[in-house]
Amino acid sequence: MSRALLGAKGGYLHSPVDDLESFFWVAVWSVFFNKGNAKERSDEEKGIRDDLVGGRKDDAMRDIVKLKRHGNNSDITYRFQPTLREWWVKVRHRDEVWSEQVLDCEPGGADEGYYLPHFHRFALEGVVDVLEVLENRWDDELSWEGWTGPTPLA
Repeated sequence: MSRALLGAKGGYLHSPVDDLESFFWVAVWSVFFNKGNAKERSDEEKGIRDDLVGGRKDDAMRDIVKLKRHGNNSDITYRFQPTLREWWVKVRHRDEVWSEQVLDCEPGGADEGYYLPHFHRFALEGVVDVLEVLENRWDDELSWEGWTGPTPLA
């Protein structure tokens, strides 16, 4: 879940930015809890895993962003850390823009007629953000011989 949804007390307006951030956290979880990676985790990776399990997402991201790319980290962490860093910048930016352009400009008594176009626009812009990150990082970090194709369905 997004950090905002986890901290919401009530009356919180679920936004597409929450969904985009949730998708990001699934990717982070997939990197740091990947069982297919046989290499022992570094102490830094173990700390990030502990932060994620403990719900300390801001601490986890602080550590992911500053994580050094060295031989002690597992292959998947080594390959995905720059991607996660770039993606996180886009997630945070999208959240800031949502607040500035939608929430701060909300007319009194706004209804779905106000929110729905913004919701769709931000959802699509968030998808573009993810695709841009993947395109920017594909050749350097994400396309490597260690990947296997998806398992075919029966």
